[in-house]
Amino acid sequence: MNTLNKIGLSLLGLVAMALGLSACAPDAGPVWFPLRAGDVTRYEVRHNSESGRDDELWTLRTRGPVNWQGKSYMQRHHSQGVAYFLEANEQGVRRVAHQTDVDREPQAEEQPMWVLKAPYQVDTEWTTPTVPYLLMRKNEYPRELKYTHKTTMTWRIESVKEEVKLRSGEVLSPCLHVKGEAFLNLYTDPVNGFTDVPLTSHEWYCQGQGLVKFTREEKVVAGFLIGGSLTAERVR
Repeated sequence: MNTLNKIGLSLLGLVAMALGLSACAPDAGPVWFPLRAGDVTRYEVRHNSESGRDDELWTLRTRGPVNWQGKSYMQRHHSQGVAYFLEANEQGVRRVAHQTDVDREPQAEEQPMWVLKAPYQVDTEWTTPTVPYLLMRKNEYPRELKYTHKTTMTWRIESVKEEVKLRSGEVLSPCLHVKGEAFLNLYTDPVNGFTDVPLTSHEWYCQGQGLVKFTREEKVVAGFLIGGSLTAERVR
């Protein structure tokens, strides 16, 4: 994504998931997002924003099982310096904790957050907290709204049989498509006043492959704020 904030912990945490296996197994997670110890996934992240952010390359490494508070989890470590502790069971995949490279111990989430929720079928829904990653103030500091605003994103499985074509020309199918929607009520300018600004995410999980593509869009009318979008795709 789901881009796993990719940008911030919530968006990066969109990244995580053989159905029916427990998280204490070396190969945990549903078929849509296998959590195989030793897997390395790289994403090319492209920004489209007035903020002038450069494109990036993210690397995520799957480790585990790892023990924390008497239980076993699979761990996804992000190249931006944070690891996510993931619990997989028949209900889906949840993120229960995170640990930055400078943390001595993992930090528990306030509430475990769904990454992908069963049943893996159209219309399955769940919610997660989120913050704006791309919205920025033009003339005020801090410019990033992620430090001062948060909201709830509703996720929905839109399809379980989509085809995804990556920029490399690689075509993957079948893929599960998840869409996330949230809104922030923001004072955008004196003319429009307070406006519900949409935050929209799309994630594509392909069978046996995991998360192969995700997008985030935060568009706002011209005024005090600037928005943007990003696209992340798996690269070999």
